[in-house]
Amino acid sequence: MVHFLTKSDEPNELETHYLTVRRLEGRVLDDMGVLALPEVSSLNAKHKEWKWRSRTFRRFVNYLKGRYKSNICILDLGCGNGWMSNRMAENSAWDVWGVDVNMEELEQADRLFSRENLQFYFGQVSAGVLPELYFDVIVLAASIQYFSDFSQLIIALKRSLKQGGEIHIIDSPFYVNTEQQAKARLRTINYYEKMGVPEMAAFYHHHLRNDAIGAGAIDRNNNFPVMALQKLKYLAPFPWMVFKKPG
Repeated sequence: MVHFLTKSDEPNELETHYLTVRRLEGRVLDDMGVLALPEVSSLNAKHKEWKWRSRTFRRFVNYLKGRYKSNICILDLGCGNGWMSNRMAENSAWDVWGVDVNMEELEQADRLFSRENLQFYFGQVSAGVLPELYFDVIVLAASIQYFSDFSQLIIALKRSLKQGGEIHIIDSPFYVNTEQQAKARLRTINYYEKMGVPEMAAFYHHHLRNDAIGAGAIDRNNNFPVMALQKLKYLAPFPWMVFKKPG
């Protein structure tokens, strides 16, 4: 069953507009489509991001396996349909929480994935409901753009990290200056207007690279071999931001 960190009885405009757009894009997957993720298949091949996300995921999991040799607790924030939470929970030494505000996809995740070390939660992180000093790793995969206040989010998440814990932000854009940020914001507005869901633009946010670096992030993709693979479009064209809490 889906657990609740915060109430879900109030109208959820983000979920409503988000799912409307995703259906129009063909990105709300049926059960077979979700079970196949993140591998590219006939069920998702028309969306080019999956070839990138599968590679990002493998790099991320290999990093965790190299860093952590014992049991850890992981928060997958913005888990959506839960595919990534489930894949991480395949490692029985990892206790995984999948958290989102999208109840429809959480219910799908809970229906599809049943493991003793995997739980799904509905909750607004901004409400300060996450346990303190609890997680070894917090990951936001393709979800940071749905959080409006970047600095406050990082502060809140660090409270939930154990000493020596890490926050990872992957598969999401950051903008190098305010000019690029403004252009991206305009593209977003135009895109959702064309989709017929202009309300969604208010829920999609554009964060600056310097805001992450200034808050203490290290970009693990900021090296020549990775940037070369990004230029060749083998890897996703996004940073891999890591925040470390002192041990």
